[in-house]
Amino acid sequence: MADTLIREVTQYGAQPLSPVPQYWNGAGYEKAQGVNGASRVIMYDSAGETFTDANPASVTVVSSAGGTAVLNSGNPGIVEVVLSAGGTAAFSNSNPANVSVISSAGGTACFSTINPGFAVNKPMGSANNTWSASATISAGATSNTVDLQYNYSISYFGEVTNTASLTLSLEVSQDNSAFYTASSNTITAGTTSPFHYSTTTGARYARLTTSGVSATITATIAGK
Repeated sequence: MADTLIREVTQYGAQPLSPVPQYWNGAGYEKAQGVNGASRVIMYDSAGETFTDANPASVTVVSSAGGTAVLNSGNPGIVEVVLSAGGTAAFSNSNPANVSVISSAGGTACFSTINPGFAVNKPMGSANNTWSASATISAGATSNTVDLQYNYSISYFGEVTNTASLTLSLEVSQDNSAFYTASSNTITAGTTSPFHYSTTTGARYARLTTSGVSATITATIAGK
């Protein structure tokens, strides 16, 4: 059937009948009055596909008291872009990061100039992500590479069991191929030597290398 307009049944003076805002409810046209008659918006990605679990990147406004609660100043909503592979997965183009806007007074407080929201970039780096103490690391060895994307304040720390001094170096790269020394530190001989060093870098990738002697090393690269 052809779309038709609902018209007001009562004229005002000599004015003609006028159309009113309306929507199709599946069976007929009704006046749009806000709640059920509000406009429906469907978001599409650049390929023309709707967002789904298999095609993530949707934006959801969720009530802090539950999805069915009404959003208001006493029960504000939360906007969240969720990491499709889970919070512990590495962020990449195919597995994007999440962004949360959090009230500084807690999730149930309203945002205002006195209580502003803030963006959070979650810390990066799982424990022992470069070396674990399960094997002896030979002199000149290279650790696992860690993706530092969106993190520039970097710490590397852990524990070394060594019989002579060794040099521990942090190497960085932008293409995960060519690496360059960002900092080097000498760890003196000791039964067990804990260490912690920090630096800043705009590089995408980082790893650790050793020189001098073999040692048992547990090490973590972390950032935020």
